[in-house]
Amino acid sequence: MSEHEVGKKKNGKKGRDRIVTTVLLIAAVAVMVFAIAKLIPILMDYRNSDDTYMDLAGDIVDAGTNGEETEDEEETDWSEVVIDFDSLKAINSDVVGWIRFDDTTALPIDYPILQGVTDDTYLRTNLYGEPYTAGSIFLESANSSDLSDLYNIIYGHNMRNNSMFGSLKQYKRNEDFYGENQFFTIYTEEGTYRYQIFAYEEIKDDSSFYSVGYAADDAYQDLIDEIVAGSMRDTGITPTAGDRIVMLSTCTSTGDDYRFVVFGVCTEELTY
Repeated sequence: MSEHEVGKKKNGKKGRDRIVTTVLLIAAVAVMVFAIAKLIPILMDYRNSDDTYMDLAGDIVDAGTNGEETEDEEETDWSEVVIDFDSLKAINSDVVGWIRFDDTTALPIDYPILQGVTDDTYLRTNLYGEPYTAGSIFLESANSSDLSDLYNIIYGHNMRNNSMFGSLKQYKRNEDFYGENQFFTIYTEEGTYRYQIFAYEEIKDDSSFYSVGYAADDAYQDLIDEIVAGSMRDTGITPTAGDRIVMLSTCTSTGDDYRFVVFGVCTEELTY
């Protein structure tokens, strides 16, 4: 075989390699463009959802500052916050309350609580009845709408940008986080209820913790004891069967059939 023939074969192989490389590059670019095209609407949806609820909180929540700006919003006294439920009800009659954490910078949870006919009603729907990836914060459909049950469940999505209940994951990721973020407040038309977090853990989505309708009896105390025993942190707090408890439930990266849940016990209340 002559050197000329060998050169032709080598050049032919290089040419084929360049073609394969070009095809792979074009395919990779096409995949990237497709991924970006799919991602942009999602990111826009996230942004629109954030803007919607931030604007709403600005209009609906009076944090007791008499209209004055404050750099320490997280220090606002929970008992001074006033929620304009008349305006909220005018937007959507399914509003049953408002949930607000003390430090809304560390935990940007400052949302209306809705309750639908089923637990799917507000899973991907916002306060205005519009389709939103983030959905709404909503009360278990089997709970009493005035949150008067001893045991209530409130759901919210685990959003990657920490909106909705996305920021709750900080409890399991940072062991120091709990010390400075133990309290949240739920506001309703009937009263204001102060909760202290006493447990948090990951559970299966078919856990008995998702049952409601408890009375102040041994069965309820057994549930409480089970919650405390499974907590990722020993807070030193064990509620009794006469206490009101709220479970905040969101998704977790552990798996599709697992949920991350945070439990609060009512420590103070102001009734109207």
